[in-house]
Amino acid sequence: MADMRSRVIRIYQPWPTPVRAACYTDPAVLPEIDAWVDRLREQGLVPPDVDFAIRDGKAGPVGVLGDHEGEHELRPTGFLVFGRGRLQVLDESAFFGQYHDPARDEI
Repeated sequence: MADMRSRVIRIYQPWPTPVRAACYTDPAVLPEIDAWVDRLREQGLVPPDVDFAIRDGKAGPVGVLGDHEGEHELRPTGFLVFGRGRLQVLDESAFFGQYHDPARDEI
């Protein structure tokens, strides 16, 4: 008789807790991302020293997240992620390695 446990017990990869994120798709979205960071700071959801600036980069405008760890550049196709009480910049590969878009599941 085959061992039934081998068919019942499986390894499942958990998804992290859902997060809010903004993707840098076009330079026109940077002011909206900046306003979002301002709102998070005003609501006390991120520390007062967290700031977002828009600067000219070699390939066009970049967003720059400044916090107690330094400056982190948000480049095109990158994501600014708010989760677990903090903001972080992730490139597209790192973002989709950790998170998924539920709308993509419907395709």
